[in-house]
Amino acid sequence: MTVIDAPATGRSTSPRWPALAAAWYIGIFCLVTSNVVLWTFFQGKTLTDNGVVVLAIVLRLVTVLLAVASIAGWGRFVPGWLLLAGLWGAAAVQLAYPIAETVVKALILTGVMEPINKGISNMSAEGWFNFGATWLIWGVPGLLFVFAARAYARRVHVDKRWVVLGILGGLGLLLGLGVIIG
Repeated sequence: MTVIDAPATGRSTSPRWPALAAAWYIGIFCLVTSNVVLWTFFQGKTLTDNGVVVLAIVLRLVTVLLAVASIAGWGRFVPGWLLLAGLWGAAAVQLAYPIAETVVKALILTGVMEPINKGISNMSAEGWFNFGATWLIWGVPGLLFVFAARAYARRVHVDKRWVVLGILGGLGLLLGLGVIIG
């Protein structure tokens, strides 16, 4: 059983705001996106038309639960290794695409590669707008999850291998979803 009370364990206190900020940030995103999905249903679209978006909302709500569990009293009933791995997995999943796009754009700007003007190599105004949106929708919460995971690891003693397994598990989940969706 995980003990979250830092003073009782002798561990240093650490901030809880990153987990709370991540939960609110993603929660608001899920609320807005759910309203858009509902609006499309009223316009005659089906679940098939919005299935990927609904799946993304559900998965992001799971990350909200992870963030809240890492700071709430009821979170002590969740194994610490599961929370730490989940927090790092959520960070990895959400940072994978923004980091990849940043690397590709940097390679293009430095002349190492040529753009194909679609996807993450799109260097038009639309491509840069999408780059900013990617960081806003995925990168910011991903960074908040990095901060939340680090803070949780300072409060609760969990073997560091769960950091690596969480990151690899998150990236594996992302790859699996890509294969299923694509």
